Amino acid sequence: MNQIVRSTIDKLKNTNRIELLIYTITILLVLYRGVVYELDSSAFLSKEINRSSGYIIFLSFFKKLFSSYFEYPLLIVQLIFNLYGIRMLHNCLNDVFKFQKLFSVLSVLILLAPVLYLHLTANKIMSEALCYPLYLIFIANSIYAFIEHKEKNLFHSAITLLLLVFVRGQFLSLVPIALLLSGYLFFITRKRKHILLGIIFLSIPFVSNIMDKSFHYLEYGYYVSTPFIGPSIITSVFYVSDKEDVSLFSDKDEKIYFKQVQERLEDQNWTNNYANTLEYTSSFSIFHENYSHICNHTIHEYGMKFYEQKGLPLNERYIATDNLTQKMYLPLLLDNFKAWFKLYIQNIKSSLGSAKYLLLHFIILGIGIYFMVNNGSKLGKMLVFVFLCTFSNIAFLAIATSSGNRYTFYNDWVVFIAFFLFVDQYFKTQYHNAN
Repeated sequence: MNQIVRSTIDKLKNTNRIELLIYTITILLVLYRGVVYELDSSAFLSKEINRSSGYIIFLSFFKKLFSSYFEYPLLIVQLIFNLYGIRMLHNCLNDVFKFQKLFSVLSVLILLAPVLYLHLTANKIMSEALCYPLYLIFIANSIYAFIEHKEKNLFHSAITLLLLVFVRGQFLSLVPIALLLSGYLFFITRKRKHILLGIIFLSIPFVSNIMDKSFHYLEYGYYVSTPFIGPSIITSVFYVSDKEDVSLFSDKDEKIYFKQVQERLEDQNWTNNYANTLEYTSSFSIFHENYSHICNHTIHEYGMKFYEQKGLPLNERYIATDNLTQKMYLPLLLDNFKAWFKLYIQNIKSSLGSAKYLLLHFIILGIGIYFMVNNGSKLGKMLVFVFLCTFSNIAFLAIATSSGNRYTFYNDWVVFIAFFLFVDQYFKTQYHNAN
């Protein structure tokens, strides 16, 4: 314990005073702002079965321990955890690349942005409060493992990724990247430990699913995954479908449900067919602007009403709606694949802001690959890893949701940090050549 305290004090002594001031201001602002409630916050607090189990368990601990006074203890812990995640990635970048003071300060500001502005990850009662720091911790450990070939850090990455997936399913997108990392390390070091770690990464989706189902069984009495996958993935497919697609289904319930949803979408002009009749409005913009109406207030809501009429209790309605939409997904997708794929690509572009910004990401990734292959540079390895994580996350999300910054902000720091590293390395090279 004394060693940990001494280590912490030593790190604080070595911290730039400007950075300490920034952290202090951040703490004061977060505490002054207090807990922030979003529309989905009440669903987490009331333990609705269609919300992520990981964050519900986290919240339940504070509610159980502090009762109605849980808000400020929760706020303080979320703040500490966010700062810890930011500090860990910042220390990692400093250890590996030896930032100059200016770029070190700028990096702190960029990493703190989601805490201070817009997302308010430390303040909000939302799963982002855990996901943002967990994601940064995963990236930091993975960079250490990739560059310094440390099995310990790769194991820490696996544990962190399991927690990430349990709190928010979108981070399943990182499992293939983690497998590539463990495979690369085995190829370089020939250590069997990396094969074992690869198997651990491969097991994460299954272990997380078992954890999720087990919590639902203990809490609600149903051994099921979080029942909102179906409505999410079928939304874009419903958008590009038409009323003739009812012929794809033979089940009576599927036919009735499809007709109800399709009629609602056509009445509200929330369809790809309608968008194609407009001269100055893109199909994607109609989809993006009305995603919540299509997914939450039509597909999900109509499913809930459909099964309410059948006399099912609330949690069983969630489960039945999820099962129904998952069954209908593949036939609709295959029949409308071309239109869906076009929408999917537009969704990916929009996730990064524009096609130009997407091109910028590819250029930086290409530079990273060039550096890594040519001389195995640390900068090249870092760029390749973080940009692959960015692309995998966006590609995964585009299947299940419309591009929204709430789901993609985890990587907003990447381009800025890459720019700082390029400039920092340039100045160091110039200084070295001059001397």
